[in-house]
Amino acid sequence: MKTSLIYIITLLLFLILSGILQTTVAQERINILNADRGEGGFIDGEPVRKLIGNVRLSTDNMVMDADSVYQFENLNMIHAFNIQIETENDIIWSDTLYHNTLTDFSRFRGKVIMLSEKNTLFSEALDYDRILDVALFNEPVRFEDESGVLIARDGYYFQNTDIAFFRGDVQLADSTQYLEADSLFMNREAEFYRLYGNVYAEDFDEKITLAGNYLEADSTGHRLLAGNAWMMQVNEAETDTSHLNSEIIHVTETDTADYIDAYQDVRIWSKSFAAIADTSHYRSDIEEFRLISNPVAWQGQIQLTGPYIKALLEDEEIKYLTSYVRPLAVQEDSLTGRLNQLRGDTLEAFFDAGEIQKIVVFDNSEVIFHLKDEDDQPDGLIEMIAAGATTITFYEGELDSVYAYRNIDGSHLPEDPQNIGRQLSGFRWDPELKPEPPEIQKPRLPEISPLRPFELPERYIRYMIEHELEP
Repeated sequence: MKTSLIYIITLLLFLILSGILQTTVAQERINILNADRGEGGFIDGEPVRKLIGNVRLSTDNMVMDADSVYQFENLNMIHAFNIQIETENDIIWSDTLYHNTLTDFSRFRGKVIMLSEKNTLFSEALDYDRILDVALFNEPVRFEDESGVLIARDGYYFQNTDIAFFRGDVQLADSTQYLEADSLFMNREAEFYRLYGNVYAEDFDEKITLAGNYLEADSTGHRLLAGNAWMMQVNEAETDTSHLNSEIIHVTETDTADYIDAYQDVRIWSKSFAAIADTSHYRSDIEEFRLISNPVAWQGQIQLTGPYIKALLEDEEIKYLTSYVRPLAVQEDSLTGRLNQLRGDTLEAFFDAGEIQKIVVFDNSEVIFHLKDEDDQPDGLIEMIAAGATTITFYEGELDSVYAYRNIDGSHLPEDPQNIGRQLSGFRWDPELKPEPPEIQKPRLPEISPLRPFELPERYIRYMIEHELEP
């Protein structure tokens, strides 16, 4: 009797397991390698076959270990619990698996971990279409690889191409950079990124910080920042900081130099130099700024306007300025507040350690310079024109002497309230337009936690230890 009962139970288990094997899906043969027992029954009115205890299944593409597996005969559906699935490309752990055998679509819920050669992901909900090889996340997700971490509220990821799109408080940090935005498109293998909304980025190697509404970057050194764009760069000695604001900033990094192009409402500020323009171009190896279309530049008490302005810096200090055609330089006397003016076909200004030494205008020069008496009080002014060049020298930032050449014509006007406001043609004095040091922007999101979003499953820890990997 006892022997017959054992035989019947064994036969029943064989029939149940065989039924799962034969009815699961014609196009994918499932091999049952192990199970403590098999049962049949109904759940919510649906017939179900159950494998319970130390379950191991295999197909041509994967091996799955689970505590239990339920097959719903009429739904082309398998439910599995506390699973580990190993394929050629990745390993997945999850508290629960809902797998459609007809569409090869899986829903993983609970503590979900996917380990691949490229990275490890953690989430509490993962939908995976194995035919398209795409993973969809409806819950916060965390990616880790050997260089850094990416987190987001949701998104999707194409495993084969390493292309992903993430949304909601996206953050990416590795040894060379930190990025955050409302959403992110990326090809990690190609190191190509597009960030949208509330963008903030730091490049630790180049000591550059960026912020704006859109950022595009790749491994070639190309960066395109748009929408209220802001860029801050710290010099190598970390003694000076420069700021660039505009609607669009385009950065190109090469082995020999960085090229920074800015467009629309350009504002530049550093300790030694400030400017506005419609367009600016910067080249790092020679520290050259070129300002085009309505540019205005300021250095100390000097304002320079002209159709085109070029500035050369040395060790972050202004060294040389030039402008043409018919630029205008205005210098405010720090004691009297009077405005000295200089105009010509071409202007060049020379500086030493960031302090003005000399301004030269070439051809058709015009000058208004205000005089002071021995007590440094206003003492009239001189108006002068010359067919050739005019040179103004400065001492400690103040006008010291004026030299003019060829066909000089001028006059001295005594101190008189009516003469104070005399101006050259095209006069401009716009100190209110001079950029102020902008507020340094900071990350809006908290620092990425080093902790995983949940306690690691026992199967995952055991696997990592067995394969001498860091959990």
